[in-house]
Amino acid sequence: MPQQSFSPQALAYWRSMRGLRVDELAQAVGVTERAVQHWEAGTHVPAGRAFGKLLRALGCDAQDLFAGERGRETLGDLRRDAGLSAAEACRAIARKDGGAAFRPERRKLRELERGQAVRNRMWGTPEGAGQLVRLLAQVYGVPERVVMDAWRRTRPADVVPVLPQRVVKKEAPAAQQQVWDALNGRQRTYLTCIFQQDQEAEEDQRHRRRLGGAGRRAVEWRRMDLALYAPPELVGHTRIQSLLRQAGVHDPGAGSSVAALERRGLVMTYRDRVHVQGLGEVRRTRVELTRHGRAVTRQALGVVREKGPPSPLMSRWLWRILVRVALAGSEGVDGSLAGRGPHFLAVGRSPGGKSPSRGFIELRHPDGAGHGPYRWFVTESGLRHILDHRDSYRELYPDVDAGQIAQSRRETSGRPQRA
Repeated sequence: MPQQSFSPQALAYWRSMRGLRVDELAQAVGVTERAVQHWEAGTHVPAGRAFGKLLRALGCDAQDLFAGERGRETLGDLRRDAGLSAAEACRAIARKDGGAAFRPERRKLRELERGQAVRNRMWGTPEGAGQLVRLLAQVYGVPERVVMDAWRRTRPADVVPVLPQRVVKKEAPAAQQQVWDALNGRQRTYLTCIFQQDQEAEEDQRHRRRLGGAGRRAVEWRRMDLALYAPPELVGHTRIQSLLRQAGVHDPGAGSSVAALERRGLVMTYRDRVHVQGLGEVRRTRVELTRHGRAVTRQALGVVREKGPPSPLMSRWLWRILVRVALAGSEGVDGSLAGRGPHFLAVGRSPGGKSPSRGFIELRHPDGAGHGPYRWFVTESGLRHILDHRDSYRELYPDVDAGQIAQSRRETSGRPQRA
């Protein structure tokens, strides 16, 4: 499958945007002026280390210099986007835990990227391929799902890589209970109320996403208002203060109890000022649960944490959207597909502005139509994902029926995926 094509026009545009002459860009990248001239003329393409330096010099993303769309990346594209030559990528793999066992070499990596047979047994087994997917994700700085999707685009005839199960180091329940038992009653009340507000904020974010709204970064919503230092009759009580009052704590501030929780590594506090209508700048204390604090409180209160699907599987919400589009076949789904699903699934999108979408659906005219409304169709990559993991999804989400999706990729997608 061909890689995305380098755009000489985009390079010239970004060089102009940064106010750089050809010789200045060449010096920044460490190449000759003639090399830059060749790049902008389209006769040569920057690769490997030079490409990484070029991105840093221009201050742009790799996608800005290529004509391809996000969600169609191959394994070679991911390495290129990371600014690594094949040799550099192999050296980086060898430095990772377990990487040396693969005996990474430039020749093997290039064979992998070309869809050719790799002359090494570990590279060809499902388990070995899964370990390599994880290593490549670490080296290229992208989520494992991105590498898995690129792997299946690059090597569609291969067996599906099996990602190794993650070993999550969990604090022993007895140790968590011991931390809880060491707190006095007031400290437990504070921690419980902070945890309750943390969970309410988390559920609010899930609800926003289900309704198609734009979620906020966790670093923003996990920092919650604890206290505003102004008369309550003017600013009211924060949500945490209201919960504390319901629990019988009627002087909720940010004093010794919160300080004790912070010393134990259960919460973190932040102090700043916020503008309040009619009062001007008012001092504020915000609080955030640490992972340790969340785990201790969950254990003490008996709250079971919902587990997300293992990589590269998707949430029920996204799986339902993909199945709906795939079942529509050559008819497609109305182009006004609601919500943020397309941000995570559609070709050309990027939910976080960095990692590409899955590239499982695309918005286009129906086959044979050169005008009229656009509709959503499943891509070859999306259908392959369905067929690869349908049994696993059936166990995860038995209420979402994907059993009627045709085995024929051409029949379901309406046409083969563009490279």
